[in-house]
Amino acid sequence: MPFPRLIIRSPKANQLMALVTVILLLLSVSAFHFFKSSEPAVSEIDYTRLRAPDEIAAAASLSVDGELLTVTLKNGLLVQAVVTNEAAQQEIVSSFAKNNIPVKFRSLRPSIMETVMSMALPLLTLLALGLVGWRVFASMGGQGDFKLTDGSGGQTVTFDDVAGVDEAKNELAETIDFLRDPERFGRLGGRAPRGILLSGSPGTGKTLLARAAANEAGVPFLAVSGSNFQEKFAGLGAARVRRLFARARKLSPCVIFIDEIDALGRRRGRSGDSASADQDQTLNQLLIEMDGFEQLSGIVIIASTNRPDILDQALTRPGRFDREIAVNLADVRGREQILAVHAQRLKLESGLDLGWIARGTPGFSGADLANLLNEATIAATRDNSEAVARHHVEYARDKILMGAERRGFMMDNDERYATAVHEAGHVAVGLDVRNGDPVHKVSILPRGRALGVTQSLPERDRLMKKREYLEDQIAMLLGGRAAEQLLLDTMTAGASNDIERAVEIARRMVAEFGMSPLGPIHLGKPEDPHSQALLDRIEQATNVIINEQMKRACEMVDARRAEIARLVDELMERDTLDADEILHCFNLKRSLQAA
Repeated sequence: MPFPRLIIRSPKANQLMALVTVILLLLSVSAFHFFKSSEPAVSEIDYTRLRAPDEIAAAASLSVDGELLTVTLKNGLLVQAVVTNEAAQQEIVSSFAKNNIPVKFRSLRPSIMETVMSMALPLLTLLALGLVGWRVFASMGGQGDFKLTDGSGGQTVTFDDVAGVDEAKNELAETIDFLRDPERFGRLGGRAPRGILLSGSPGTGKTLLARAAANEAGVPFLAVSGSNFQEKFAGLGAARVRRLFARARKLSPCVIFIDEIDALGRRRGRSGDSASADQDQTLNQLLIEMDGFEQLSGIVIIASTNRPDILDQALTRPGRFDREIAVNLADVRGREQILAVHAQRLKLESGLDLGWIARGTPGFSGADLANLLNEATIAATRDNSEAVARHHVEYARDKILMGAERRGFMMDNDERYATAVHEAGHVAVGLDVRNGDPVHKVSILPRGRALGVTQSLPERDRLMKKREYLEDQIAMLLGGRAAEQLLLDTMTAGASNDIERAVEIARRMVAEFGMSPLGPIHLGKPEDPHSQALLDRIEQATNVIINEQMKRACEMVDARRAEIARLVDELMERDTLDADEILHCFNLKRSLQAA
């Protein structure tokens, strides 16, 4: 039986009607004030002055409107007087008539415009207030943006479209079997997972996995974001949770997907303000709903987050989220599979090897790989190429890793030379170290916020970083400052980011990894209490590591002065050099560097 597609949200027609009503109200008020302001200014006079011969002689006409007598003077001005006595009013009219001054009597009945305005303004005001009240009431009704799609035609994503996360797909297979045949799990008294938490870095495909799971199971899919439960009115979050689960029970079996659940499931009791109390109330309602399912209710919750460490423990305990599936970054084989999925709709050159792209993109998520191919396609389109070639992919990778080139940014020769020496120092140390990543490219073209860039690409995925690798990283980062001191006999501010990154690595080696004479220590969270003596010892150990690697970098730069000079000359001439050109300057071969 097909499930209807339904989106519960504020209709655009109602918003348009409210906007039109407000505009009409404003136009009516503006027109009323315009007609009122178009009338000439009127001066007030008393009865005695109205009977004065001078006033009568200066009058051009008299208009009687009930108790109000309006005199139009010959100079165009208006004067008014209120005369309530009928005899006195008749005497004034007679005086004006004797002096041959026209007298007009106005009807006491209002004009059509006045009648319409007097009736329309209250109605429009009530209508506008009613619309405002209705909108407030609708927002307090707890509807939220709960998007429901069916399991047959609403979702087009399948497991074939999700690559590089085979372990996560296998974990979801049991849940899919439960949704297809819930009686199978209840036959022996077992209970299928009620909740599955997908955790991992941004861009790894958590949302895509949830959609594919719902489509494979062929059941309705209720999608909602964790931020949809937050509202300016207190108590609405809990109401929306109740409404969501009430709808899910009617559609059972189904999947509820809560994206970015950390916006809803943060630890309770963080603060005593009203906002935190309302968020805690919303989380409490979610905990109650998740723990109130019947055994064969057929409702499975899939949630995603990249911050599982901040979730409330009551939310992640067994019985609510029974399983936590880590959606990690793909390895080289997984990246090749992801590239194959995204390349299906692209026109690539026949010789372009996706495995080569995968090997050169360690640490890239699925979203990063999709963006890489998209940038390469844009570059190929801009070049009027027939297909995406290898150099387009290299251009896109350099743009993502190093930033876009700022070709319009001009540097004078002294700054270009200093930048070339700085980058050559990085290259010299990077070629000398044994445990670092191979140097891929060096450029003195400004990219992003940097005046020059030295790019190293890992040859493989590093799942464990040794102390020697981290020390080589620090030495390479300090190679630019070493070249400045030895070859330029000065120091520039361009090394600030290098120093910041080097100190951060050294501090983590001391305070987290236990790679210092202080032994295996760990500071923990920044808010945890720490003694000042321990912090001072950590800073001293960090400085020791930095100074040792700085000395090491200076020795490597000093031993490569001639090669660095050749590299600087090439950079001054061509701005950017690839790996083969760099090795040529240092009289090395690619095989020797790899060894």
